Amino acid sequence: MGRRAVVALGALGVLGLAGCASTVTTEVTAFRQAGWQNDAPRTYAFERAPVQAPAGQAAGQPAQAPQTQQAQQVQAQDSQLEYETYQAWLAEALAGVGFEQTPPGQARYLVSMDYGAVPGMVRVAETYYSDPWYGPWGPYWGPYGGYYRPYGPWGWGPGYWPPQTVVRDVPVTFSSLRIFFKDAASGKRVYQITARNTTEGGSLAGVMPYMIRSALTEFPSENGRPRRVTLEVDKDKK
Repeated sequence: MGRRAVVALGALGVLGLAGCASTVTTEVTAFRQAGWQNDAPRTYAFERAPVQAPAGQAAGQPAQAPQTQQAQQVQAQDSQLEYETYQAWLAEALAGVGFEQTPPGQARYLVSMDYGAVPGMVRVAETYYSDPWYGPWGPYWGPYGGYYRPYGPWGWGPGYWPPQTVVRDVPVTFSSLRIFFKDAASGKRVYQITARNTTEGGSLAGVMPYMIRSALTEFPSENGRPRRVTLEVDKDKK
């Protein structure tokens, strides 16, 4: 891969947009009730959240065109299976930070989540650097050693070409996840996490494992401080 292409991908990598990126970056923000401490017992049960928005529609957006009853049933089943899958991933991540899943009557916390994804566009500025040593006229061995190009944009010389900036619109997917911890005894919410990800050509299912893991990194997080969590892509898992 030439220097020109590497620099172009580097511009995308800063925003976490590269389609073949080796990492996934998620912005995470947590809020907690004043005085809440992450002390034992760390037991929880899942509490079903409201019906999730269908693919391509963010939670809270107006419903799309009316559907037949059969289509609505199929969509509800798909949504249920999707939710149960994400819930299993969340349970695994919670176990990794010391939480134990129990029957609702024995749980200290009730945990729920909601999520959504919408397509969008991001304007990206990419800087291209032309290779000064090679070009349409080929290299030239200079009198003092090293390669020279006989002509640059300003005539005879080492062939320096200034960098060029190209601005383009990139189609992306904006994905979000919220996780809620409610005190089972009082019914009050004591902790919540919001994770957001922007991916070029991605899907909610593709980034969900990374958003869940990012949300629980450094658990419990500092109250109200946004932070960026970068995880390596696990090529053995999809």
